[in-house]
Amino acid sequence: MTSGIPAVTLTYSLADVATGVTNWFSGYWLMTAFAIAIPLTFFIIQQIKGVFMN
Repeated sequence: MTSGIPAVTLTYSLADVATGVTNWFSGYWLMTAFAIAIPLTFFIIQQIKGVFMN
């Protein structure tokens, strides 16, 4: 019996990883865009309002 870290063989390529990330991101980009864009829009509007109110 040998001790140590067993060898790991990966059967996927960088293209497979890129395709997987693309497929994952395409399902969540709209939700992420709205989750970031809506609060950011209110923040920007508040800053612009502050410029004109002072």
